[in-house]
Amino acid sequence: MYENLMQDSSFDFVPAFWLLEHVPALKSKIQTGEYKLKKGENIISLMSKMLSGKRIIRKLTIPEGYTVKRIIEVVNNNKLLFGEITGEYPEASLAPNTYFYSFGDTKNLILQKMKNQMNVIRGKYAKQNETKYTLDEIFILASIIEKESGNKNEVALISSVFHNRLAIKMRLQSDPTVIYAITDGYGIMTRALTRKDLWYQSPYNTYRNAGFPPTPICCPGEAAIQAALFPDKTDFLYFVACKDGASHVFSKKYEDHLKAVRQEKMKQQNA
Repeated sequence: MYENLMQDSSFDFVPAFWLLEHVPALKSKIQTGEYKLKKGENIISLMSKMLSGKRIIRKLTIPEGYTVKRIIEVVNNNKLLFGEITGEYPEASLAPNTYFYSFGDTKNLILQKMKNQMNVIRGKYAKQNETKYTLDEIFILASIIEKESGNKNEVALISSVFHNRLAIKMRLQSDPTVIYAITDGYGIMTRALTRKDLWYQSPYNTYRNAGFPPTPICCPGEAAIQAALFPDKTDFLYFVACKDGASHVFSKKYEDHLKAVRQEKMKQQNA
């Protein structure tokens, strides 16, 4: 049969469904999905790919610091993933990373990959936790560090500030916790944070409430988790973001911090 088809000059125009209907053994072995075809490629080559399952592999990248709500939005908006999302995903239960999938995979499948990866990460760092805080508290702290830092070289310094504040029962006073509260867990504001916002009534507002917020405020990356477990040893209690949006000025005393804030504001105004 295949020899006759290959001798037929009209072979390349034989539709795939004709073969499936006339060769029942093929039908049960075909693997559905997305396949890459080259110009002039014949139906036998296509069938070979579909039988072997050599589908196009795509990737989905979840950046560090995305909240669960943002991740679910990204997955839901992906037109190459199918099905409805079911199940509950607490904050910080999904690992930021690059995930590979094929056309037709389900949304639940890729979310489960993220969840499984975060479970592996939690298990890894549970063994390394020699702090006085629970692993859940470490993940809360890591999520705050993640949102506060735009510079991986400073995560351990920022961690030291929060550890120092906790040690003297000072409030964490983290802007991202307020943003998380105001945006109902989405984590992104379309306007600048105001002084009035710092009084926003929420258990997540670390300006109003002492200690840790109820849950993490994003899905942290491993650098932030490591920083939460192993902070630098400093006397810093304050920091302010520089004009570049990535680095910070760190201070031990409040008056020095206020001076740094004024200087950074002046730099921004003169930019």
